Amino acid sequence: MTTEPATVQPPAGVARGPVILEAKGVTKTFTTPDGRALPVLDGVSFALHEGEIVALLGKSGSGKSTLLRCVAGLISPSAGTVTYRGNVLNGANPGVAMVFQSFALLPWLTVQQNVELAMQAREVPGQTRRDKALRAIDLIGLDGFESAYPKDSPAACASGSASPGRCPSSRTRC
Repeated sequence: MTTEPATVQPPAGVARGPVILEAKGVTKTFTTPDGRALPVLDGVSFALHEGEIVALLGKSGSGKSTLLRCVAGLISPSAGTVTYRGNVLNGANPGVAMVFQSFALLPWLTVQQNVELAMQAREVPGQTRRDKALRAIDLIGLDGFESAYPKDSPAACASGSASPGRCPSSRTRC
């Protein structure tokens, strides 16, 4: 994965927050079934500051998911380091939650219950968990769908997998 980060500076007079996540020279090479080396990431470096929202864009197969797995601590880089709040990762990153590319929600739980699931596993207290989940749901534009099941959410409408007649807009596939 070749990286040429686009850097947007904060407006004049606005200070950047502290670095919360940093990758330095992250390289990841896999071994193919026939024993050949398959380089996927090559010296990727970036710093994410508190309060920033970033997007990772690239062609299919360019290493986006591999980089995210390294940052989440789900796999280790072959070379380089990933740090979270100054500490080198040696396992799962406590400050990262990952939403996988495939539709990976539990269909018997509501949207809110799915969002709360990882926090519940970490034993986050109930009210704190609910408050954080509702803020996240609002942030991604699903406000009003907290009690909906995944098959009845806007994401299901957009993917064409919603229950028949459940999509609110005629422009949205069902």
